[in-house]
Amino acid sequence: MFVETLPATPVLPRLSSGARRCVRIGGVALALTAASEEDLQLGADYRSFQAPSGDCDIAIDAAWVDSLPGLQGAKLFDSGALWTLYQEAQGLAFDFITPVLGPAPYKRLLVDETSSSAQLLLNRSVIPEGTGIFPFEYPVDELLVTHWLSQGRGVEVHGCGLIDAEKGSFLFLGHSGAGKSTTTRLWMSSREVHVLSDDRLILRKQSNQFWMHGTPWHGEAGFASVASAPLERIFILEHGPSNAIAAMSPVEAVGELFARSFVPFYSPRALDSTLAYLQELVTQVPCYRFQFLPDSSAVEMALNFYGGR
Repeated sequence: MFVETLPATPVLPRLSSGARRCVRIGGVALALTAASEEDLQLGADYRSFQAPSGDCDIAIDAAWVDSLPGLQGAKLFDSGALWTLYQEAQGLAFDFITPVLGPAPYKRLLVDETSSSAQLLLNRSVIPEGTGIFPFEYPVDELLVTHWLSQGRGVEVHGCGLIDAEKGSFLFLGHSGAGKSTTTRLWMSSREVHVLSDDRLILRKQSNQFWMHGTPWHGEAGFASVASAPLERIFILEHGPSNAIAAMSPVEAVGELFARSFVPFYSPRALDSTLAYLQELVTQVPCYRFQFLPDSSAVEMALNFYGGR
């Protein structure tokens, strides 16, 4: 029986010099190194997240290769759209495709077990010559940060985070369609607030206190701030017949937060680590279920509830 052996994905030597650019998302510093400045372009959403080129948490080398051979490892996950994940001998391998460029992967991300070192391989046989490349384009940066956080360093959540000038910070968590963008608009229209994000935020512990951080991965309202704020309270958003807020037990709160978190669920270790992280979080930050009406009365409900605690 003849079995075709595919060539292994090249593991290139680390770049000792070249162009370098850093971004910081949720306190996580990503440094990208490439042979040319042209390969370090950033999209508009990422420019405010640029950081000085110093020490980093995740180091990424970007390089062009003539082709990307098929992967030999076990397939761990298929997003059904943008990317597929494999377990390779050298770590995790993410293949990225787009209908615009055909079925072959146009880039591949190789990540080591610590999620602190990665290589981004750009396929010149698929990407047209002279095409502007944004190495950090979604979802590359989010996948890197999510995996790095899942080792007990934090968690990315699906929510709207804002800072009210008088009452402090509010985090509203919700699935798609739960009312995150609506909540953002209601507060913006009636209060003096700074919106960190209307879709995805990062929660991390700093100096024994949990903080929420804005990310460039915004929702339909388009809010993406590099700012952060102490995490003072969490509301789980639900549409309801009236405005109502109810406290949740720690066990209930962990389940609701986990359901609205971005976790590499194909990794048992990441799941256990994230659950432990959320268990610690809910012991310090009060969590509530918030059924709301999509009008200004919901804002007043949240403000009056907190003020009367």
